[in-house]
Amino acid sequence: MTLATPVTLATPLTTHLRFHRWATGQVLEETMELPAPELMKDLKSSFPSVYDTVVHLYQSDSIWLARLEEGPTGTRADYEAPGCLYDLRSAWMSVLDRMIAFGGGLEESGWERKISYKTLAGVPYTTPIWQMILHIVNHGTHHRGQVTGMLRQLGAAPRNLDLLAYYRANQ
Repeated sequence: MTLATPVTLATPLTTHLRFHRWATGQVLEETMELPAPELMKDLKSSFPSVYDTVVHLYQSDSIWLARLEEGPTGTRADYEAPGCLYDLRSAWMSVLDRMIAFGGGLEESGWERKISYKTLAGVPYTTPIWQMILHIVNHGTHHRGQVTGMLRQLGAAPRNLDLLAYYRANQ
């Protein structure tokens, strides 16, 4: 099978980063509409509430960005989320924009480069950038799915966050 345009790692990986930003923005718009008691309601998921799940995702993305930029991971306290969802959205979109810029600045061979880092528990790992990016996007998809389930429990009709919905919205 031959392709007219060669497919490189950069194309799908940067597309996935853009999808991650789009889907995160969709979820944030939905959560910002919730009254505070519903946002904080314990819904018995991986994280108790919609707010706690969103904060976990923000912190995780911030930590992974620090790793991609080869800075020290620090502690979870170094990635404290702004308490107001409007401020959180602004800070989070900035993190995701930096991830997209990071990916956009990589040469093809850069995606294979391995980065060494430590987990918050201090366990050292070395991982290729392309695997880190796919993990970030997959992790976000997992927890956005949990938020979607929580929103349904609260009586909302969540938006379609499928990758195809992103493609269709951004053609």
